Amino acid sequence: MYKPKGGATMTQTNQLLERLKKEYAKILKDNLVGIYLHGSYVMGSYNEEVSDLDYIVVVKEPLKFSDKQRLMNVTIKRLWPLSPQKGLEFHVLLLEDTSHFTDPLPFDFHFSQMHLAEYASNPDKYIKSMHGKDPDLAAHITILNRYGQELIGAPIEEVFSEVPSADYWRSITADINDADQEILSQPMYIVLNLCRVLAYEQDNLVTSKLTGGEWGLRALPEKYHPIIQAALTKYTLASSKDPFDSIRATQLDQFARLMLKKIRLRQ
Repeated sequence: MYKPKGGATMTQTNQLLERLKKEYAKILKDNLVGIYLHGSYVMGSYNEEVSDLDYIVVVKEPLKFSDKQRLMNVTIKRLWPLSPQKGLEFHVLLLEDTSHFTDPLPFDFHFSQMHLAEYASNPDKYIKSMHGKDPDLAAHITILNRYGQELIGAPIEEVFSEVPSADYWRSITADINDADQEILSQPMYIVLNLCRVLAYEQDNLVTSKLTGGEWGLRALPEKYHPIIQAALTKYTLASSKDPFDSIRATQLDQFARLMLKKIRLRQ
């Protein structure tokens, strides 16, 4: 039985993980190196109501079109009904790439809830076109190397090389480059991501959104605590009322600009 680090047992998620391991192994057979969990699930901040489940599948050889079709059929029909609120996100990577990291890292296949409509409208086109390089993988693999879990397969240290800190930095700052423009439409996401990035710059901490926000409460001036606490409350669903209703737009704008200046993305 699998448990998120620092969290309680969740029957539905455990069923999902067991089914994921069994069904993918059946399809990929000897080509499978392993399936590896990363993201909020392994960082103690997984919440089925607001999280997605992140994992990386590593294979020896590029997948055939038919194998990708079977993976997607299983993912949508067998796994999706058990998935958390934000669904599933996974990359299929080649062992030769994970063991010799380059940025941006190539991927053989990728899927997330964001691509669900595109896949549903034309599955064959999606499967044929979904490959390339993804700068987000620098952050994913950094977290995996520090906190990840093997669902099945070879140990993490035998599969993934270290990610240079400069590549991780580029990956996480890409999410907040436009924070001063996006904070009003995505306050929870932007506030917690700003805290996470500053925690890395100031204290070299690789954090989740949750632990990044908790760091912000300890490290940032008290006048910004209501904003950070609002983001944490919304993230953990601690209130049925939107905690940002009591936060003014000018406060959010000021917070974003201060954080970007501290992170040195603005002068």
